[in-house]
Amino acid sequence: MAHGYVGRVLWVDLANGLIEEEVILEKIYREFLGGNGLGIRLLYERMKPCVDPLGPDNILGFVPGLLTASPVPATGRFIVVTKSPLTGGWGESNSGGTFGPELKTAGYDAVFFSGISPRPVYLLLKDGKASLRDASHLWGKDTHETEDCLHQELGDPKIKIASIGPAGELQSLVAGIVNEKGRIAARNGVGAVMGSKRLKAVAVRGGVQKVTVGAPEKLKVARQKFQENLKNSDFAKGLSAGGTAGGLSFLVSIGDSPVRNWKLSGVEALPAISNLDSAKMEGMKISAYGCYACPIRCGAIIEQKEGPYAVPEELHRPEYESLAGLGQLLMNNNLKIAIKANDLCNRYGIDTITAGTTIALAMECYEHGLITRDDTDGIELTWGNGDAILAMVEKIGKREGFGAILADGVQHAAERIGKGAERFAVAIRGKGLPFHDPRMGPALGTAMISDANPAHHMDSSITGLLEKGLSIGTDPALQTPRLPFDAFSQKGPLYALGSAYHQVLNASGFCALYTLNMLPPPAAELIAGVTGWDFGWEEALKVGRRILTLRQAFNAREGLTPDQFQLPKRLKEEPLTTGPLANTKIDFDALKKGYFVEMGWDLGTGKPNADTLNALGLAEIAREIVVS
Repeated sequence: MAHGYVGRVLWVDLANGLIEEEVILEKIYREFLGGNGLGIRLLYERMKPCVDPLGPDNILGFVPGLLTASPVPATGRFIVVTKSPLTGGWGESNSGGTFGPELKTAGYDAVFFSGISPRPVYLLLKDGKASLRDASHLWGKDTHETEDCLHQELGDPKIKIASIGPAGELQSLVAGIVNEKGRIAARNGVGAVMGSKRLKAVAVRGGVQKVTVGAPEKLKVARQKFQENLKNSDFAKGLSAGGTAGGLSFLVSIGDSPVRNWKLSGVEALPAISNLDSAKMEGMKISAYGCYACPIRCGAIIEQKEGPYAVPEELHRPEYESLAGLGQLLMNNNLKIAIKANDLCNRYGIDTITAGTTIALAMECYEHGLITRDDTDGIELTWGNGDAILAMVEKIGKREGFGAILADGVQHAAERIGKGAERFAVAIRGKGLPFHDPRMGPALGTAMISDANPAHHMDSSITGLLEKGLSIGTDPALQTPRLPFDAFSQKGPLYALGSAYHQVLNASGFCALYTLNMLPPPAAELIAGVTGWDFGWEEALKVGRRILTLRQAFNAREGLTPDQFQLPKRLKEEPLTTGPLANTKIDFDALKKGYFVEMGWDLGTGKPNADTLNALGLAEIAREIVVS
């Protein structure tokens, strides 16, 4: 009997309406777990190389983690997987809330979509049955309207819904997939893929499948260990109190959080930056909440019902990345404008990181005269102009006027504007950088240019702990020597260990916040307890490397090479002038080379070598990209 996982996935061919179940072998779960691990394993095998990301042959998957819906705390995540139309390579986007557990208890470890529907549809999973239903009446509605309509139409307010807004329908590469009116799988243009398939929503009602536990006593011990770590974490307490934006002004003060499109840093660049801290939203707060099985509960529901920037209904308190991107990156210190802009992004289904980065590009182009009001539909795109920010978010969401220039992200916008605008584009493979400065954290910068999913802001956090000499666990497999800060060429093994650990967490459904400034979850022990497998850290880290390597093989098969993943010139060539690493030169090329060597990937082609593929059991799956 399977424990932790269901053992089957759902395949939906939107072109002909065919829906089929597939039983997945235990061996695949043990080798790849769930989430992005199961996603890359199945997509790599079933997708042809070089398909059009917005065409019928691309596959879009919703995949909960292996431990999602189990008794393990903090495992409520699901990952949307696909070929990214933004980067042209492997795309995954992580989201929390309760949609993932609902999908698991509806009886499936994943649902995958291929083809293009002849008309707008949504998938309904309820009472153990799957059906496609007409969504023509929903097309054009925002994500809030879509969710409200489906709850009313289906007569069940507890159904969990993931949907796209107008941005996804219009196949804007800034588009994400929204669940619960504010939880969003935001990055890599996953909403554009969903829109290209004319799939408006996925509506799920669980409760037909219970996730069982294979070794209850073993799980009890591991859970107690995990919960004890949380009790001793001041960082976890801070998250509970203020959410992810509780320390925004502090991050600006130390130079970690960028100002004015990454040109400035420090509080002196925007003295009123503390206006954006989450503490300023306490008077708006209605209630706190947490994602499924999360004891930290860093979320909050707020209201902003008065004034020119009123929001018509209750909304999620904005997260750090959203406030940074719609706030100080644009020289905006007006909290109410940032909240309104965040709400618009959620309704249109827009990634707030990409929206902020792209508008920042436009503002800098405007500042230098590359564009004028004649180009911007009469909108004065000056730094800090809150009304201009809101107007541009709406135009991006509608792909209207100048918004159509910006609707596919920062790189495409720079190309369309021309006149040298690319020098203002802070992106990797067209994907705007999240708002932690990689020059402050070599582990972050290396992951941004080395991972198959570039410019991501969370997957380097365990590597960052190791780099500081902190413990990530007592198991012998988790030990690594502490190295001097500038031993850049020697850190490959350390970075590979941290990256592998993090992929185990992603594939299990853990929230990455549990890896920041605290002892990370004892994932191997928790997996062993839930599944009943004799599963230790040596095997777990091999799973992590396997996931990393097959994702890398996916990109290599698409023709992407490591030299195409580089930090933008603004960050690579200009050292920080403030903060603890002021004027420090970080050799990211040496760090990347060391990581690739340790992982067994060719630095020229990006292809994993034959010995690596053999050692990880991937030689047959990825045989077409073998480097001898």
